[in-house]
Amino acid sequence: MISTYDSDGSASGAAAALLITILFSAFYVLIFAAVYVVTSWFLSKIFVKAGEPAWKGWVPVYNSWTFLELGGQAGWWALVAFVPFVGLASTVFLCIAAYNIGLRFAKSGAWVVMYILVPYVWWGILAFDRSVWNPQPLAGIFVAPDWARPTSAILRYVPQARPVYAPQPPQGPQNPQGPQNPQGPTY
Repeated sequence: MISTYDSDGSASGAAAALLITILFSAFYVLIFAAVYVVTSWFLSKIFVKAGEPAWKGWVPVYNSWTFLELGGQAGWWALVAFVPFVGLASTVFLCIAAYNIGLRFAKSGAWVVMYILVPYVWWGILAFDRSVWNPQPLAGIFVAPDWARPTSAILRYVPQARPVYAPQPPQGPQNPQGPQNPQGPTY
């Protein structure tokens, strides 16, 4: 057994070091628990605004999975986050999902910078502001490649490429004299 003794032969130095280690460990666990509770609370509020159940914000890995899928990305990137060095790719897809979620809450694309720098502030603002979830924003959604698309039915909107130049449907009656074909137009 290895022990540390002071010059007078007592082990008080080792006991003090053990006490300090226990106190710092307890403080670390309390800080970690507080961060987890605040993050889960914010995510549950965001999920409710997006039409998802609040409990999904409280499940540790599943909340990231749901966040990714709400942002139009594959949820399995939440599992890739645990792989050393490859987990960085998961972070990139989380940022893309945050960009897409911000657009769906009518935030500009610059809001993703706030998510990158201070995600807790970003989550708090989205959780408690009066923005409304729009499943089909007008433009700007990043369309993930086929191999990175969500596979779950949880996602209510999968971005599709649609032409911007599509002609607008005509407004008002087509023919002021009356319809020529009572069954409607033929195409």
